[in-house]
Amino acid sequence: MTLRVVPGSLICREFGGLEAADPNWLREVDYWEDYNTRFFRANGKTYQPGDSNVQTWLTADDRAPYAAMARELLDELTARMDLSDIDLVLMAHWLPDIHLGTSVTNFALHHLGVRDGFGFAISDRGLTAPLFAMHCAARYLTADRRKALILSMDQKHLLYRSPVVEALNPGNSAAAMVLERDVRNGASYEGYRRVTLTGDEGDLTAAVHNLCADFGEAPESVCLIAAPDLLTRVDHKGRVLAQSTQLLSAAPFAALQQAEAEGAGRAFLLVTQERKALSAVMLRADQKARLAA
Repeated sequence: MTLRVVPGSLICREFGGLEAADPNWLREVDYWEDYNTRFFRANGKTYQPGDSNVQTWLTADDRAPYAAMARELLDELTARMDLSDIDLVLMAHWLPDIHLGTSVTNFALHHLGVRDGFGFAISDRGLTAPLFAMHCAARYLTADRRKALILSMDQKHLLYRSPVVEALNPGNSAAAMVLERDVRNGASYEGYRRVTLTGDEGDLTAAVHNLCADFGEAPESVCLIAAPDLLTRVDHKGRVLAQSTQLLSAAPFAALQQAEAEGAGRAFLLVTQERKALSAVMLRADQKARLAA
């Protein structure tokens, strides 16, 4: 079984405000402050007044709910291709939706008119979520299931202040990709790997080299796509392409779209590091499409 990225289905967008703030929401400040207090307590921390971001969260003029971003992507995709036969919708994100509790996958299935599809969200894998989503799609698309839609997005506003998120300075961004098995065109999905690093000097370079070999590619022919910090610590013989840290979960797909457009390699290795672990996905470029171009 060959699984491919449907040509024209990989799109990435950044968004401003997709929902106007309602002044009446300010009546709920105490409710959300209490929510933060309980959330912090559940995670073994004490919530302080300086941790609050509730006012901004309620009044920001650039609110972008996940369902609203999904609608924009879906409308663009359906203008290009038929998505009524989608078997699976996966939603990958790191930061919470500004509308807590919304089922974006159910929204997508309903918006597309899909009656028998299955959807779920991946929200507990950090910034590896979009790569793991591809892995999940590949495992699900067997037998008579052949087509998956992956949505990957994050929005910028949290209920509380986070130094980690503030350092990344994220925007509102989203990406979409359609994977389909047994089609002739499009970059082919070659697999997902998770590798534990030992911490030795040169271990990262060796891990990337071994990943290329494991997928049957020489490093020289592989475009490595990763965060800028990782790329400064690896000696890769092929081309490298830094993904934007501000795009968070959409970043790997945005960089992949750029790499494909530039013909940056025979294959693309998308890598995300979390502590001592690397998550990686390889896609092989559609050589027939490149020759036709």
